[in-house]
Amino acid sequence: MGEYWGKPVDSMCYHTSMTKYIFDFDDVLFFNTEKFKKHMYKCFEEIGVSYDTVKKYYAIEKEKGWVLHNLVASVLKGENITSTSKEELSEKIMRECKNFVNNELIEQIKKLEIRNCYMVTHGIKEYQLEKVERTDLGSLFTQIFTVLDTKKGPVEMICEQFKDDEVVFVDDKEKRFADLDFKKYPNLRKVLYVGPESIAEIFQ
Repeated sequence: MGEYWGKPVDSMCYHTSMTKYIFDFDDVLFFNTEKFKKHMYKCFEEIGVSYDTVKKYYAIEKEKGWVLHNLVASVLKGENITSTSKEELSEKIMRECKNFVNNELIEQIKKLEIRNCYMVTHGIKEYQLEKVERTDLGSLFTQIFTVLDTKKGPVEMICEQFKDDEVVFVDDKEKRFADLDFKKYPNLRKVLYVGPESIAEIFQ
């Protein structure tokens, strides 16, 4: 099912009907591909490592489970870079996370009650939670799940817990919806996030 960070779902039982929202992190709440990774590649270029070179290391690290700190260490060692340390370069990249949040969507989430908001993010737990912490978004969610594979477990658990409520699951990848049991959980509604134009559909 994945690991979670936050209050147990059991403690969040309420009798009033209220829509529950489940958000993906990367490329929904946080502009990972569009902004963060471009910033990352720029930081590498500033120490003399080209985009194409970093991509080669990235492909290798992705097979192991993508974590920024491991990528930085591999590039610095492999390219014999001594002008900066792993810690310095990692911090230079990560400290900008707060500037890559999806403010338009987050402003809408801030209008919701925290008890109705969940996050299910795909990736290595420590790395995903560090990004969440750096963005200061964790406080907007009652529970944060990290998964390494399917999101079926945590999403359907929330649907089961709140059968009388609509559950809206927002993700930028269509494949995240493929194994969900919409017949068993008719209260589940998916929203494929493709950009700001998807926001109205989430809160309709």
